[in-house]
Amino acid sequence: MKSKVLENKKKKKESLLNSAFELLTQKDITEVSVSDIVNMSGLAKGTFYLYFKDKYNIRDVLIQQESEHLFKNALDELNKNDIRNFDDAIIYVINHVLINLENNQSILRFIQRNLSIGVFQTTLKNAITEDTFSIIDDFKKRSLEAGYHYDNPYTILYMIIELAGSTCYDAILHDIPLPIEEYKPYLFNAIRAILHSSDITIKQS
Repeated sequence: MKSKVLENKKKKKESLLNSAFELLTQKDITEVSVSDIVNMSGLAKGTFYLYFKDKYNIRDVLIQQESEHLFKNALDELNKNDIRNFDDAIIYVINHVLINLENNQSILRFIQRNLSIGVFQTTLKNAITEDTFSIIDDFKKRSLEAGYHYDNPYTILYMIIELAGSTCYDAILHDIPLPIEEYKPYLFNAIRAILHSSDITIKQS
């Protein structure tokens, strides 16, 4: 009986998330109300507030989901390739995420410049699952295996994702400061510089 109750709750939550995602990828959040979301899901407004504080909360949870999905797919593809250099592996992941955003600009507009939310807003994690994917753990593991000893790997990764997410939004949508393919070499050079920044020590071979 308990498992059925939990499954029912999960289905209701997923229905709300799916409805909100459909609406928020088509309209600005100012044009979407909680009533719109529950009407599309076929659930009562009271049910919405069992899971989410307001429409901004459900938007943030969806941004987290989409961001994590982008990075998980990128890492899955990385693992299929024999890229042993740590710097090249990080560049590969970021480039894969950017290509997906180039090809799915409705997702880019939805996430806007908030790509790092899905990775770093840990307060959102319990809103989805207990085994939420974490690129942070993967980054720490790969950096240590490559002999990189960061004083604060969290900050290094945050800088990289924030740089890519915030600057590439305009590059993809508006060619500012350059079209994305022209901008990428500058971005990747900046990422390599961050990876070799002064707060790391690299184990000597």
